[in-house]
Amino acid sequence: MTIPADRLVRACDLLTKANIDAVVLVPGSNFSYLTGVQMHLMERPTLFALTCDGGKFAVMPALERQKWAAAMPDAETFYWEDADGPNAAFVALAGAVGTRNTLGIEGLRMRAAEYLALRKHWPVERLCDADGALTGLRLLKDATEIAELRRAIAISEAALGETYDNGIGGRTEAEIAGQLKAAMLAHGATGFAFEPIVLTGGAAADPHGDAGARAVKPGDALLIDFGASYGSMHADITRTVFCGHASDDHAALYETVRAANAAGRKATYPGNAVGDIDAAATDVLAASPYADLILHKTGHGLGRDVHEAPQVMRSNRAPLQKGMVITIEPGLYRAGDIGVRIEDDVVVTETGYDCLTQFPRELSAYD
Repeated sequence: MTIPADRLVRACDLLTKANIDAVVLVPGSNFSYLTGVQMHLMERPTLFALTCDGGKFAVMPALERQKWAAAMPDAETFYWEDADGPNAAFVALAGAVGTRNTLGIEGLRMRAAEYLALRKHWPVERLCDADGALTGLRLLKDATEIAELRRAIAISEAALGETYDNGIGGRTEAEIAGQLKAAMLAHGATGFAFEPIVLTGGAAADPHGDAGARAVKPGDALLIDFGASYGSMHADITRTVFCGHASDDHAALYETVRAANAAGRKATYPGNAVGDIDAAATDVLAASPYADLILHKTGHGLGRDVHEAPQVMRSNRAPLQKGMVITIEPGLYRAGDIGVRIEDDVVVTETGYDCLTQFPRELSAYD
């Protein structure tokens, strides 16, 4: 995979602006974004270091030599064997990067193992959390990323339609989740954004509950939050439908959430504050008879991570920019009775937004 040169340039600029001399990344979204190499966090410490002047360094297990050398031939890499352990490689990294540099780490991703190894060679006061500085790195998606996301969403929606068409009444949450995953793979998914959240009846009032042995009964709501992965990108979609019919109260609650979703999408355009999307959607919920059933903000950024910048909450006053991808997912949750969430994936355009999700939002019932 060829990495666009501007990614490393932008990373260096972000580090310079934050007065961080170098950043050390562990396998994950930032790592793969800047190197093109997909690796998992396992028992072997693996690091990529980038200095603000463009220097590239790595600590790499020897068994990854072929993959890493092919992708990053210009990185000064310190390989280590299992029999020897990584300490000598960390010593060499410190010598090459410079122990007096301010070194940034990924505060929400780096494990204690890597952090403690780095601390042996950099004074604690020289280590800093670089997550804030790196927020802008993947904020704006390029055409390739948008195309992959569109494909991930199309796969997801095709699988969801098949799952509904096969019927929901009498089936357990776990059965529905299993069929949904199989359908995503059959339609070309390269994986799953996360384990599907499939919840019925009162269980749907837990926004992040686990699918289990609960069977869908007539009149129950069925909430499905899921997404296929395709390439480097992940879909994140939620729809709530009903088994057979919806009571008047449940229908009114559903329509309130649908109106909030529409208000959030309407507030999505470049220059508007990210938090104004949350305000628009949440104000609809707060003005309804169901104001006490609000549990969460309106959404989050979406891309290589299912949850990434920007966070769609009222306090975020950063302006929306063309290329940002966010979820708009207002919800209402009544413990022991019902949960309703409607989640769309949208990309900010030059004049407004493009809703990448096309699955119907109208109140729907399935047998």
